[in-house]
Amino acid sequence: MDYKESIGAKLGKLRNKITELPNKFSEAIQEGLQEEYQGLNCVKRESLDFDLIERDIDEIHRSFKKSGDTVLGSQVIIDDEYNFIEIKTYVKRGDKKLSFSAKSTVKIVTNIPSDIVEEMKNTGRVELGLKP
Repeated sequence: MDYKESIGAKLGKLRNKITELPNKFSEAIQEGLQEEYQGLNCVKRESLDFDLIERDIDEIHRSFKKSGDTVLGSQVIIDDEYNFIEIKTYVKRGDKKLSFSAKSTVKIVTNIPSDIVEEMKNTGRVELGLKP
């Protein structure tokens, strides 16, 4: 009798681990991707070079495509009040839509277009949407 219970308990634990495996795998991938993109090339010592944002986005998109994901687009948020830049990338993986974020502190911005400067002065924040 004890033998059957221990086998049943073991099978139950194994079933739970197998059921949780896809979620843990997905979480690990998301954490790895977030870690990979935390250091943006467009930001050096809290100084943002606006001209280099597009290179970072291209690299992020290329990496997702290489992994077999479909890139839906990216959103660049530059916030003057809280001093940060964030690049959110939206991808389709299988039947799921996911978003990944790369964020960095910014104190100085160089090479910024005049229309963006004007919007920053008026609203304190700029959001740009980019398609792949």
